[in-house]
Amino acid sequence: MSYRELAGKIKDGYNSLKKEPVFKYYNIIWNHKLETAEIKVINDAQFKAIIIGNTRNVLESRGYMYLFYTNDRKIPFPSIREIERRLKIVADRGTLTDQDADYFDLEEYGSLKAQRIYFSEIIKREAKMDKVKKVDHNGKELEFTDLMLNRIDEVDHAVYQMCLTLLELENEEDYEKRFPRDVSILEEIRESVIQILKKRQYKVCNLFIEDEDGNQEFCGLESCGLTKCVRHP
Repeated sequence: MSYRELAGKIKDGYNSLKKEPVFKYYNIIWNHKLETAEIKVINDAQFKAIIIGNTRNVLESRGYMYLFYTNDRKIPFPSIREIERRLKIVADRGTLTDQDADYFDLEEYGSLKAQRIYFSEIIKREAKMDKVKKVDHNGKELEFTDLMLNRIDEVDHAVYQMCLTLLELENEEDYEKRFPRDVSILEEIRESVIQILKKRQYKVCNLFIEDEDGNQEFCGLESCGLTKCVRHP
């Protein structure tokens, strides 16, 4: 499913809870290995929340976060578009700075950085990014391989680190407040850098799935200028 479809599933879960006076939790994504939900919606009295991660007190737990929470009856549950926005930020290993989102940097779960990786894994496992998943004319889904996804993560991380250097931000607490990950900014910078490098005749592996006349296919060697690609399926 896409990010929007996952966001819609979360919203539908909350709407279902509103109709049920008995049930207070709705499991969106279930981890069969851990036997617990890794994405859950709560509607308990005036408390509303979206939880990402494993909240059970088990050895395998890697932490949890609130994608959204409120104790105020007057504050509405977020829209599908807003949930989608937050899911994308977390999937990109960014940090939500919204006042109604929260992280639990507990020692038993490891560092907050490690937790963000875990939250990203959950979301990416369930909702592939639109740019890395399309459907071809035969109705078959095109998906990037793990090597391709690793390449995308590697480039995005490098762009973000470059921004931190330019802004002279020295520690994690500092840059999370002053420059949280913004997917739109990182994509704009990445594309600009790639265009500059290509203009100077450098060969750059910039993975994508193109759509032409209803046919979807992976980027070819003509787009990057390389002689071979070890990341294509």
